[in-house]
Amino acid sequence: PQLIETHISWVVLAGEYAYKFKKPVRFPFLDYSTRALRRAACCTEVALNARWAPDLYLGVSELVASAAGWRLDVAGTALEPAVRMRRFDRREELDALVVRAAVAPEELATLGSELAQWQAAAPAVATDSTLGRPAAAHGAAEENLATLRASAATAQHPRLAQLVAWVNATHAALEPTLAARRAAGRVRECHGDLHTRNVVRWRGRLTPFDGIDFDAGLRFIDAASDVAFLCMDLDRLGRADLCHAFLDAWFAASGDYAAARPLPWFLCYRALVRAKVGALRAGQLTAGSPAAASAAGECADCLGLAAHYATRSPGRLVLTHGVSGSGKSWLAARLVTALPAIRLRADVERKRLAGLEPAAHTGSSPDAGLYSAAATQRTYERLAVAAAALVAGGFDTIVDATFLDAAERARFAALAHAAGAPLTILDCTAPRALLAARVVSRSGDPSEATLAVLERQLARPTALAERERRGAVTVDTAQSPDVSALAAQLKAAAVRPGDGPRGAAPVS
Repeated sequence: PQLIETHISWVVLAGEYAYKFKKPVRFPFLDYSTRALRRAACCTEVALNARWAPDLYLGVSELVASAAGWRLDVAGTALEPAVRMRRFDRREELDALVVRAAVAPEELATLGSELAQWQAAAPAVATDSTLGRPAAAHGAAEENLATLRASAATAQHPRLAQLVAWVNATHAALEPTLAARRAAGRVRECHGDLHTRNVVRWRGRLTPFDGIDFDAGLRFIDAASDVAFLCMDLDRLGRADLCHAFLDAWFAASGDYAAARPLPWFLCYRALVRAKVGALRAGQLTAGSPAAASAAGECADCLGLAAHYATRSPGRLVLTHGVSGSGKSWLAARLVTALPAIRLRADVERKRLAGLEPAAHTGSSPDAGLYSAAATQRTYERLAVAAAALVAGGFDTIVDATFLDAAERARFAALAHAAGAPLTILDCTAPRALLAARVVSRSGDPSEATLAVLERQLARPTALAERERRGAVTVDTAQSPDVSALAAQLKAAAVRPGDGPRGAAPVS
């Protein structure tokens, strides 16, 4: 057997199984001090984690004293309960996959979509419950900061006082938003501890495990807080591309773009959680040992990351421009990881507003049904609200729409200007024959554009004004553009040295 130790558990790996024993410890956030409490926590852990990993969690075992010595699940005197799991290859844990660059953005995108579905199916907090209130979120952050202030490793850290002030002031400003999100059902029974060491590639897909069992207050949380933990950890490992692949898919599946406004606070809070765990772990280890130094180093890194989230600037805004088939969606999808950014798709949000799945086909004719003038106006209004939240949260944002109407481009330029966000227009072009071929060959795409729609678009003036072209990047998508080079060009085009954001003023 092999032993793995954390600050709250011992995990014994034996054959095809793993047995997780709770340590007899008591912290401000956790109490495993009695056998009864540890057994209850084991039962809760199995029940909760079976929601997303039913074939990993097998039940609760008992370590017993028998005539043959200490054994598992035989007759005798019960000594200690343990969660029984199927053993998996630790090299398949997400942190290990990331370190050796063995995981693809598509896998994180699938996890993001599945997480949104799990959260939607999870119980929402009861209205009269004390769980999940804004004060609870603030209290959890305060507990992390109190532990860090009391730790010898972090008490004198130069960033700590600034973080305390930012956490308190920002939470006070967000309190009405957080209360409204709770009332709208965004506080649900979540995983609660969704970082890269608690996700494993199991039977071909990324699977969360080891969700919070010891405190309902740490799992009945805003869904954005659950998302923030994995995003923060991917950022910590230097993989913003994987972070954005996961987050972009979660936003698209949940439609919860309003979460972008409180997300920086949750990201900072989650970085402080990891810093606290590092500080506690360092305190349990032999001073000066490599393991203690590693834990202290992780603590310092996470404090630095928390400070980064507390000082984020507004994100840049990129608008696509072009007729159907011009390659807008193809480019936008690839820029999610190359820029990286979050993508807003007009075709998806148009369907969402109508209560439809993205791939649903309505057969609406041009200027009617789903594509009537009123429906289009509602779609752009939805895109504007979502883009404003994303940019304010510090996320680079691509709005994937035709933007053939100058008034709509002006609306988003004004939005960027008000937020202090750089703005660039991605002007997509392709030969007429290629446009038609792409429209005809589409299958399973949210867009319902037909050749008739394309002809109507080409018949109207759609060129950018001279002022808009100064803040635009033109891409001929017939030439298989280099997306990495395009991402670099978009970053450069958004800011003109000595002149602030290019194209950020409202379009005349």
